[in-house]
Amino acid sequence: MLQTLILLAYEFFFTGLFAVGGGLATIPFLQSMGARRPAWFSAAQLADMIAAAQCAPGPLGTNMATYVGYTVGGFPGAALSPLSLMIPTIVVDLFAARLMERFRDSARWERVMRVLRPASAGLICAAALALLQISLASGTAWNWNAPLAWFDWRCVALYGALLPFVAWKKLRKIHPAVYIAVGAVVGVVWGL
Repeated sequence: MLQTLILLAYEFFFTGLFAVGGGLATIPFLQSMGARRPAWFSAAQLADMIAAAQCAPGPLGTNMATYVGYTVGGFPGAALSPLSLMIPTIVVDLFAARLMERFRDSARWERVMRVLRPASAGLICAAALALLQISLASGTAWNWNAPLAWFDWRCVALYGALLPFVAWKKLRKIHPAVYIAVGAVVGVVWGL
């Protein structure tokens, strides 16, 4: 058990140190973590974890760290994982705040920020692609001769039905809880 807790602390400390861009940026790290440690969680469990973390109040990355920590290490893991995720962020933020205050008008600081912005955007785009793959895949291996078999048509239909509501400006005023409820009801009815 102690070895598992040490591994949890290491994995989430590393994730917190390099996941620049917020909670969504932790998803590629979690995918990699699941691939390295398959006993912890599968890709399907990662999808469930993301859905549960999005529905729960609080930051996405912290919610997912708590979820993984609890499933792998029980209550000690649930306490240690989010703490390990937050510690490097807090230290880096305190250090960066002092640097920003000191070098606010520096051209070098602006260059550093110009590098961090695309890195953050890249991690978030990787997370978006990972979420699309997790949510629309049928669970079968990719086959170039039958690429449509890789997709679950019910998930694609639900995605296609809800996308216009999210994309249209006038319909963006609908509370996100409505979309979550509709997705949950359709998921239960269709057996997703």
